[in-house]
Amino acid sequence: MNVPSINAEPQLDPNSIFGPVDFEGLKSIIVAVSGGSDSLALLYLLIAFGAGRPGFPPIAAVTIDHRLRPESAGEARYVAELCKDAGIPHRILDWSGAKPSTGVSAKARDARYSLLCEAARDAGTHVIFTGHTLDDQIETFVMRSARTGKGGSERGLASMAATTLLDREIWLVRPLLELSRETLRDYLRARAIGWCDDPSNDDPHYERVRIRKALKDDERANIRRDIAQKVAQRRSLNAKVALLLPRCVTISDGLHAEITCECWARQDANVKRLAIGVLIAVMGGLSFLPSAESCNKALQHLASGRLSGRVTIGRCVLELKREKALIYREMRSMPEIAVEPGYTAIWDGRYRIENRSDQQFRTVACGTDGVIFLEENGYPGLYRPSVRTCPVVLSDGKIIGAYAGADHAKLPQGVTVTRHLALFDHILSGYDEILAQSVADIFQIQAYPVNQINKN
Repeated sequence: MNVPSINAEPQLDPNSIFGPVDFEGLKSIIVAVSGGSDSLALLYLLIAFGAGRPGFPPIAAVTIDHRLRPESAGEARYVAELCKDAGIPHRILDWSGAKPSTGVSAKARDARYSLLCEAARDAGTHVIFTGHTLDDQIETFVMRSARTGKGGSERGLASMAATTLLDREIWLVRPLLELSRETLRDYLRARAIGWCDDPSNDDPHYERVRIRKALKDDERANIRRDIAQKVAQRRSLNAKVALLLPRCVTISDGLHAEITCECWARQDANVKRLAIGVLIAVMGGLSFLPSAESCNKALQHLASGRLSGRVTIGRCVLELKREKALIYREMRSMPEIAVEPGYTAIWDGRYRIENRSDQQFRTVACGTDGVIFLEENGYPGLYRPSVRTCPVVLSDGKIIGAYAGADHAKLPQGVTVTRHLALFDHILSGYDEILAQSVADIFQIQAYPVNQINKN
């Protein structure tokens, strides 16, 4: 436990930190508080901001105990005591079950966000505040820079956005990205508020710790400027692709993208490279963009003009026809899943299947039998190569429903199938909102929620 000394009041203005956030209409606010200095400063700054504001939504703190260290339970109890003294409701949620032997940090983060979203839903809110700082931002940039030279994307050099949308529902807000950790600790010291030091933050086994220890003060200002430049570049390119997609691309039957070649050929190379990557990802059900090498291969194929040629990239077929190109999911590695009554599942990264009936259904790829099923039920003339990859619903091994877009559906009662965009729907960076909305528009599916903050 860190026991601070009382220093002079630091110059931190809660109004400038939280002023850009729209609190109107919120039933409550969830604050993720680990017991470290960053999240505790966030909590007390938010309390100060809300004080004296009539109608300000109630604040609730949530601590996630990952159960990875013996000290974590005591740290969670410490946060509970602080919240009790401050009059703030507090919950401790545990990451239970067996822990992975590899990739612990990434899986712990996924578990943390899942539990925080659960807490937000329980509280009837769609906003979670986290205490990521300028130090985190700079360290993230350095880590991603190292990967860029090994095939990583430069898009990641924009680092963390001030907002991230989780599961198309919950906004994760990071209001402290412009503040250093030491500034926040000074804020706590002035109030004689102690914080917990996680020993893993000094363990050189972790890449982030090694980078933190190696960074020099004079490097930080330059990195901060580099981040701002990468943010501007990412947003600019996103905006250009968002304009290109509705001009040059249509989605047919929800299952294949049609690119108008004449329109496409006039576009800038960088714009086309991102656009083709987005199309391959969403048509292939991928949660990440294809590599630059794969995108270049796709662009070369589109420029080749070979009418009889097909290539497979990122689980997709790229097929050239006269004056247009088609992109659709290849008929390979299709999943088979069971959807129990009352449950929702994501199938192939492309469809969200909700079962509100009283029986279990199995979902598989349509295949030839499913195409025949659709044609016999009043949907002739569908493009068979792409329709074969749509989901069908089975009961006792027999097809009882199929889905091939909003206008080509025959599903059992109580079963709902909607298009899922794996690239955006689980985690949507605030930098990419305009791009994601453009994709939603060409698919003619539900729009993404309005951002809770007016800066990204």
